[in-house]
Amino acid sequence: MKKAVVALDLTSSDDRVLSYLMENNEILGIDIIHFAHVLPEKLDMYPITTGLWEPWTAESMNDILNELKRKVQPYFTPQKGKIEFHLSKGDPLAELVSVAESVSADLVIIGQKSGVKKHGVLAKNFIRSVKCNGLVIPEDRPDEISHIMVPVDFSAYSASALKRAVELSIGKENSIVITALHVYETPALGYYKLSMTEKKFRNAIKSNIENSLKKFIESKIGDDSEKVNIKVISRGVPSVSAYITEYALATDVDFIIMGAKGHSKIKLLMMGSVAEGMLSANKFLPTLIIR
Repeated sequence: MKKAVVALDLTSSDDRVLSYLMENNEILGIDIIHFAHVLPEKLDMYPITTGLWEPWTAESMNDILNELKRKVQPYFTPQKGKIEFHLSKGDPLAELVSVAESVSADLVIIGQKSGVKKHGVLAKNFIRSVKCNGLVIPEDRPDEISHIMVPVDFSAYSASALKRAVELSIGKENSIVITALHVYETPALGYYKLSMTEKKFRNAIKSNIENSLKKFIESKIGDDSEKVNIKVISRGVPSVSAYITEYALATDVDFIIMGAKGHSKIKLLMMGSVAEGMLSANKFLPTLIIR
């Protein structure tokens, strides 16, 4: 993830996004950052420093661009070829996707405001639309990356997420814990027909899944599999995303990496549904979606 586009809306929430990126950029490994701001689509005017609404002019747009640069300056020192700024007008999501494609970004980053249902870019719509990797940073979030969780469904997408987690952890001064989590459903099979108690039956299922998860990780990341802890959880009625979120919040996870799509023989993970569910339920943990 060498080239990123960061969406800013010129509100106080930008500072939370910028401070997080500044503190964790060594781990994220971003070399070039394009900061983008999208002007309102349905308005031909914009509030400037006078507090009045004025028609679009070259001067007023230049003022907004300068405000964008002032917002970034305390966190990232402008460097030619390393920091770029983009100002456009239209639908926030469409314009953000357009900027990402125009600069061949491999990561797009948005902030997620707490307690606000309507804002420029909704996280789940963002993930559906962006063709590269996407990172959602909630306003109320941990400050550092020290424990990465990767939901695994045995798909190629989750394998890519595991590889990215390992890449982010390699060579870092502070050790990063990685946990691979799989949420499964116990098959509806009469354990009494297998001459087992219910407890033994459930333990046998769990053990088999743990072994499968271990082998899957070893096959995908080789020797680096030693860096990954494994955890399997049997699910009940709530959604897979609810179990993932609850586990993350209960175990000091501070960063989530997951594939945009998944598959499962028992159809627990539908195409993109778990990623979208995670972004809807998770209000506190930065989540990186891998394409």
